[in-house]
Amino acid sequence: MRVLGSRNERVTSSPGTEMVVRVRNLGIARKSGILSADGNCVTTHASYEHWLVHRSDTGDVRHRLQAPGIVSVGRGAANALVLTHPAVSRDHAAFEWTPDPVSGGTWRITDHGSASGTRVNDVQLVAFQSRPLSPGDRVAIGPMDFHFQRPAPLESQTIIGRAQPRSTERIDALAPAALEAKHLDAVLAIGAAIHAAQDEQAIADAAIDAIARISGFAEVAFVKQVSADGALVAVASRGPRACHVRLSQSVLARARLGAVVVSDAGEAADAHHTLARLSLARVVCVPVELGNRFFGLLYLADGGAFRTPLEPVAALVRSVAAVAALALANMERLRVNAQLEAEQRAMFDGTMHALIGTIDAKDPYTRGHSARVADFAHLLATHAGMNEVDAGRARLCGLVHDIGKIGVSEEVLRKPGKLTDEEFQQIAAHPVIGHDILRGIPQMSDILCGVMHHHERFAGGGYPHGISGERIPLLGRLISIADALDAMTTNRTYRSARPMSAALEEIARCAGTHFDPELAKVIVSIDRRKLQAIVGLHVFSAPATLPPHVAMTPEASLARIHQEFTRRTA
Repeated sequence: MRVLGSRNERVTSSPGTEMVVRVRNLGIARKSGILSADGNCVTTHASYEHWLVHRSDTGDVRHRLQAPGIVSVGRGAANALVLTHPAVSRDHAAFEWTPDPVSGGTWRITDHGSASGTRVNDVQLVAFQSRPLSPGDRVAIGPMDFHFQRPAPLESQTIIGRAQPRSTERIDALAPAALEAKHLDAVLAIGAAIHAAQDEQAIADAAIDAIARISGFAEVAFVKQVSADGALVAVASRGPRACHVRLSQSVLARARLGAVVVSDAGEAADAHHTLARLSLARVVCVPVELGNRFFGLLYLADGGAFRTPLEPVAALVRSVAAVAALALANMERLRVNAQLEAEQRAMFDGTMHALIGTIDAKDPYTRGHSARVADFAHLLATHAGMNEVDAGRARLCGLVHDIGKIGVSEEVLRKPGKLTDEEFQQIAAHPVIGHDILRGIPQMSDILCGVMHHHERFAGGGYPHGISGERIPLLGRLISIADALDAMTTNRTYRSARPMSAALEEIARCAGTHFDPELAKVIVSIDRRKLQAIVGLHVFSAPATLPPHVAMTPEASLARIHQEFTRRTA
């Protein structure tokens, strides 16, 4: 029985006889050529409606084919059915309803000369030659597979229970008004539990735990598609047969298009052949869906005596299904957003590495310099007490700090001797050039200050602005040390590499003049092996020492750095 907010007509007979309920959805009846509420027959094309179902690991996506008319399919935005896969042509194919005086009509599909082709039951279509479709056909639009299906009948017989000596009454089996007062609090509690779940499995478990506790059904399961062949299996279940829930495949198949409620299944054997074989007397099955996204089914089954009315149980299950569908859709959206962010990040990182590779290609003596400065900057930031987000900014700044050297000639970059004043001015311009290159990239806004000011000196006299002390942004002071450390420990055109110990001694000697004394204190305190591992050599010696005029306790040094960074980035 399909129930979608319908009103059910319950017709009773004499005492002790069984009561037959025929479901008439008044909104659907007016489109279906069946009797409406007043008994008048309404003739429309709804009986010719079919579904095009695309199945994936995350659920079914269903597309309605409503006669009469033409449904165009392709990647172009003007199509009635837009498929965004790059292998689908812009104007790929079309479904067209063809009337027939005998059968009423049929749907036909025509390939519009697409590049990747259209297939029906694995048979390639000839371009611009139409082919009729039958329910159950497999249709492939390029690489995307669909099933051509007819909706379940909108009217079917269901036994709800033993009749009472009354004539006729109407009930609304799945309307919110049918929720008993005791179930309202339960739905709110279920909603909180579902939305607190961290993954799809936890959502399924929370849903069936609550339903099993309240509904009184012996077996409760969350059923979904887990393979490409479309098979439905229980991914979470409760009850004495938790590992082997009695699933009626006919009920599951029918419930994909709408809720199913079956009671005293002996009378419903014609519609659901597996119920008698499974010894099931009552079944409630409700789709978990939001819009055209199908996530699975909530399935309740029982074979013994059952005194709880089905109407409020069905209403409860539908409410839980709605909450679960919303939670699953939100989780799916978060997963898609995370994937998009990861792809954008990978594209961004790839672009940055390509730019850095361009710099390395201009001067082979500095090849790998930016990557090493990034590692030194991250290590220094971490030991200075910065959190991982801020340390990540320091790494990124180190990676792109010399991007402005793209605007400096190779002759100047590779010159082995002393630079002339004019050549030095070219070199001194690279922080400004780098800043101008990166300022239009939103992801770089937090690190532009480090790119601009990594050649300033703590006592003043650096470039490009000649500022001093704490007027120099913290990232600029940090990259200055990382940059100098790598420059001293690698070979350059104008000198050979220094040992790590000698480089640290030089940083300690220049603390307070060239370098921030607090950051100098931190860099010389780091395990020498961690620093040397970045350079790739294995030279060790005694630790460097700071001159007395910049001596400070490690606690005071780290505290002041952390406070300043927090203040400047708040």
